[in-house]
Amino acid sequence: MKNPISKNPLHKLMNPKSIAFVGASSNIFKMGTIQALSVLKSGFPGELSFVHPRDKIILGKKACPAISKLPSVPDLAILVVPSRLVPDMLEDFGKIGTRSAVVISAGFKETGEEGKSREERIIAIAKKYNMRFLGPNCMGIINTHLPLNTTVLPVLDPPGRLGLASQSGTYVTQSLSYLHKRGICFSKAISIGNEADIDVVDALEYLGEDDPTKAIALYIEGIKRGRLFLEVARKVVRKKPVIVQYVGGTEAGAR
Repeated sequence: MKNPISKNPLHKLMNPKSIAFVGASSNIFKMGTIQALSVLKSGFPGELSFVHPRDKIILGKKACPAISKLPSVPDLAILVVPSRLVPDMLEDFGKIGTRSAVVISAGFKETGEEGKSREERIIAIAKKYNMRFLGPNCMGIINTHLPLNTTVLPVLDPPGRLGLASQSGTYVTQSLSYLHKRGICFSKAISIGNEADIDVVDALEYLGEDDPTKAIALYIEGIKRGRLFLEVARKVVRKKPVIVQYVGGTEAGAR
């Protein structure tokens, strides 16, 4: 590969030592709270902080009222908030020095012109602060070797050898039960979402260089950097098998 794994934007994002979570609350039925609980249950060994304007305690941990009030700069920011709040929050994280983010929130280009404009804004903010992010409109990440799980479902299996990158968020979570029944375990799983920044090419390159990953599965609905994808794929398949499920190429698939 041209770049060592340490230079891939997913390397730091998949291996944070500290996380700030925005979108969890004292309401255990909220999606953000469910995903924050997944982080805790996964056994994440690093520091986990919560940001909430009103709730003082979330999942047994003290919450900060604002991003600017965090006691230290988190390696990774996770946002599960209404899309209208994402740009300002991403800007706040950029100001304090956070350089990796997962934007789980939906409501961007997949919803129309207003959402597209909002997505363009967060791209500009990320570039301004040299920040790399996954999403928006995704389920986040699984790294069983850290361990870390930001999805809505628990990971029941031990660290495995299959790496997955998916443009569909639900495909990642649906795969958990299917693979569990067959004794297949993830090494890493990456829900890419809208690919506003990090895309399937970055994910394939990362998984290709990831030592615990011995085989790769991709769920693809479209490729923006087609020529580079083929270039990276040719190099990766020399070292490990890659299985690609491509949907959306026909009218039926697009539905």
